Amino acid sequence: MVKGIIDTLKKDKVVAVIRTNSYEEAKEISIGAIEGGVKVIEVTMSVPNSEKLIKELKETYTNILVGAGTVLTKDQLNLCIENKADFIVSPCLSEDVIMESKNCNILVIPGVMTMSELNSAYSKGIRFFKVFPGNVVGKDFIKAAKSIFCDIDIMPTGGVNNENMLEWIEAGADCIGIGSDLNKAFKNFGKNGVTKYFEKIV
Repeated sequence: MVKGIIDTLKKDKVVAVIRTNSYEEAKEISIGAIEGGVKVIEVTMSVPNSEKLIKELKETYTNILVGAGTVLTKDQLNLCIENKADFIVSPCLSEDVIMESKNCNILVIPGVMTMSELNSAYSKGIRFFKVFPGNVVGKDFIKAAKSIFCDIDIMPTGGVNNENMLEWIEAGADCIGIGSDLNKAFKNFGKNGVTKYFEKIV
C-alpha cells in the first residue's frame, strides 16, 4: 500500500495543498483541484475539522489520494488515519509522528531544512521527505541531498507554483506541493479559478 502511494505521488507529480481557515473554502478548493485533474490532495490540519474533509473527499472521490498535512502529534496522526487519510505530511521532524506512522504502516513525509535533519529521519527508515519552505531552502539542497542519499524521494512545498514547478522537478524533486497559489486563484475566481489553474499544468 505504501509503495503504491509513493508510486502515485511520483507519477502524478502535483499535490494540491489545502490550507485555509474555512471548511467550506477548503472543500471548494479541493473540488476545484480535482476537477482540474489533480489526483493527490493534502488537507492540512489548519483547516477546521480537517479530518472530516479528508473522510468526505475519500468517500466522494474514490480514485483520489487524500493525505493529511501539518500533522504534529500522535493524536492528530491517529485521528487522520481513523478518517481514511492515505498519507501523512509534517512540516518538521517529530519522532513521535514518525514512529507512530511506522507502527500504523502509513506513509509519513516529514519536513526537513538541513542535511542533519534529513540524516536523522533517514536513520529511522524514512525515505520520502518534504523540503519546507522550498523558497528558503532552495533547489540546490535537493541536488546535494540526492547526491548523498541516493534512495530518497523529495517533495518541496512553499514558494512552489505553476511557473517554477519544472525548475524544481529538473533539480530532482519527485513531486511538488502547490498551496498558496490556490488560495489566490480561489479568492479571485472561485472554484473555477482553481480548476483552470491546474488544467494548465496537470
